[in-house]
Amino acid sequence: MPYCTACGATVRTADAFCPECGTKRHDPGSESAATPPDERVERTATETAESAHESVAEASDETDPFERRRLSFALSYPARDGYEPFLLGSIFALVGSVVPLLALFTYGYTFRVTGAAADGRTDPPEFDDFLGLFVDGLRATVALLVLGGVTVAVGASVAAVAEQVGLAGGVRALAVALVAFGGLYLTPAVLTAYAATRRFPRAFSSRYAGAFATSTRYLEAFAAWVLMLFGAAVLWLVSILTLVGPAFVSTYAGYVCGAFWGYQYREAADAGVVPAVDRAADEETAADETDVPPTARPP
Repeated sequence: MPYCTACGATVRTADAFCPECGTKRHDPGSESAATPPDERVERTATETAESAHESVAEASDETDPFERRRLSFALSYPARDGYEPFLLGSIFALVGSVVPLLALFTYGYTFRVTGAAADGRTDPPEFDDFLGLFVDGLRATVALLVLGGVTVAVGASVAAVAEQVGLAGGVRALAVALVAFGGLYLTPAVLTAYAATRRFPRAFSSRYAGAFATSTRYLEAFAAWVLMLFGAAVLWLVSILTLVGPAFVSTYAGYVCGAFWGYQYREAADAGVVPAVDRAADEETAADETDVPPTARPP
């Protein structure tokens, strides 16, 4: 039964005017005339709520992740486009416990997450281009081996000198421990500078890794990172009960740490501590150097 749009009274379909208030019915057969006022109000409210929900969802998707605080960013950034990279990385890490080379795919993706965050990319990289991931995993591993080798060499030299000058065993052990701590302290700076610039020399450059590691911002981040590692270690120990849990915990912890340090490097670049990341220019320069014949390169 139709209703008057003005007073809500029941009217007949053929009526041109409302018998109660006399309002002219412009379109007697329209949906608005046939729908009770209460239903129209309810429908309007529902449509408004749905529109608001869609607007909030769209705004959430378009929010710049770098507006978050560093820990919130690090925890959410790796899964911003879904959990597929986490699942694939965990599988490679799990199989990598038997075939270590396969773990390089997971290391490579962590390396790329660090670089993407340092470059200010709102979305994390895809877990594809497996050959590229493997190569990036090798890059990160080589950088760690070089840093570890230098740390061991310096530690051995310090121990030898301390023994020659007759320092007590406790003092020698303390000196070696300080060298080891120095290597640990520099590890995030080396890997992050390498991931951000994709240039191996810059991983050990005073202008990039050195400037980053000697900043107050880095010192604060390092303290937070140590706490993050402690929390991850606790979760890792608990996950041993599930047998496969450690692979999943270590994978996501690696992604989170990569995003965390990439975020810190980007902040340092914005503050002028390190040169701004220009991935396109770095890749173009690397390509140009590759194209130049060895005889044409400067000594």
